[in-house]
Amino acid sequence: MGAALRKPATLLPIFLLWAGCGAEPSIPQYMQDLPRSEEESLRMLGEIRRELGEGTRVEHVEDYFFVASNDTEGMFLQCKGTVARVFRYLHRDYFTKKPEKPIRVYLFKDRQTYEDYCTATYQKPPSTPFGFYMSSERKMVMNISTGTGTLAHEMVHPLLAEDFPDVPSWFNEGFASLFEQSGPRDGKMVGFVNWRLPGLHKALRANKAVALGELLGYTAGQFYGEDRGVNYATARYLCMYLQENELLIPFYKQFRAAHKDDRSGAATLEKVTGKKLDDLEAEWRKWVLQLRYGD
Repeated sequence: MGAALRKPATLLPIFLLWAGCGAEPSIPQYMQDLPRSEEESLRMLGEIRRELGEGTRVEHVEDYFFVASNDTEGMFLQCKGTVARVFRYLHRDYFTKKPEKPIRVYLFKDRQTYEDYCTATYQKPPSTPFGFYMSSERKMVMNISTGTGTLAHEMVHPLLAEDFPDVPSWFNEGFASLFEQSGPRDGKMVGFVNWRLPGLHKALRANKAVALGELLGYTAGQFYGEDRGVNYATARYLCMYLQENELLIPFYKQFRAAHKDDRSGAATLEKVTGKKLDDLEAEWRKWVLQLRYGD
């Protein structure tokens, strides 16, 4: 889980339907329900192998995921481990709802085979070289050569959508980004400092960072707009601040419960930290600027 993530130019919102797809997305009949027997599971594995080619490795992981890859056995084992760990840790500490239908995880060994699959399936190359999740198909498609950190990030999105369907963009991406560089600590999965930090430092020092109160109120369009790089980094390191103060788990659970009355999470953030947002921001900024990456 601590595998390094190559720095992408942009991580696109994983849940936005891939614009411009030539084909109407749908879930195949054989993937409509979770398998109820080993025979059903084997049939689903066979259907995926027929779709992707007989040389594809396919396995049923943690009851809910069908992981398929054309990469080496070693990378396939590493990816299966990432899928299992993300699922187990997050459901133990954060989530209560589990997937009601199976999720396909298609992992291509390089950019060429990833793009070939997307072009053949959707009649258009992908808009990101890294990966995406098609919620309408319950299918993750990614170029695994970008690293298992990308896989960990993308795994969070469908699981979070099950547990907290109306989660705002800042937490959706901040929480997912937290696990791009992550590993076990004291029996929990935690995020570590990663490549997003230098850009955030630069924005803070240049007075170009987004205020926390503003970020929490952003619509999806605003969050994924021109300054999305700073928005992602701010959201990630706000989650990491909560994590390091042992507040991320209680914040998540209280925010999910209070979301009807606290759409942005600002009131819950103040309640959990015991600080007004302006005071929290001052402390958070000081904390972020003390962090180091790559020294």
